[in-house]
Amino acid sequence: MTATLFWLILGILTLVFLIMLLIFYTLYRREIKVKTESTAKVMGEVVAFDSKNQLLISLPVVEYQVGGERYQKTFTYAYFRETSSKSRQTNVFDRTYVLGAGKNLDLRMIFPIGSPMTVFYNPNEPQIGFVERYAGLVGFYKIGMILTVGIYLGLICILILVF
Repeated sequence: MTATLFWLILGILTLVFLIMLLIFYTLYRREIKVKTESTAKVMGEVVAFDSKNQLLISLPVVEYQVGGERYQKTFTYAYFRETSSKSRQTNVFDRTYVLGAGKNLDLRMIFPIGSPMTVFYNPNEPQIGFVERYAGLVGFYKIGMILTVGIYLGLICILILVF
């Protein structure tokens, strides 16, 4: 019975971790595609603000035109970090938005409606791209894949030692 139980546990662990790895890999490939294939650039214009994020920060929505077709992209941050110190963010183009006790960036003042912003887009799929700089989560997904494989191998070692 222990051999059957061993193979059952091994099969379940393999299936679960394979699904997790596949999810991380799919998200990683999607981010890499956005980052590497967004080679064309065009000037867009801020048309609105989107505050549908975890901290209700107003992010500029930029409208741009490619081949007579209009598209919209939101200027995003990879992370929103809250801090209790009075540190303040000076670089608006940093990938991380620091929300602290100090003076926070007011993106409505920095990028008022009508202000120009650069949009990088995929020439084959103009709806895919980013505003001003890439702020995706490639590193996060890569670490997720590495941790998934590491935890899986660690659990397999424990499983072998137990049986």
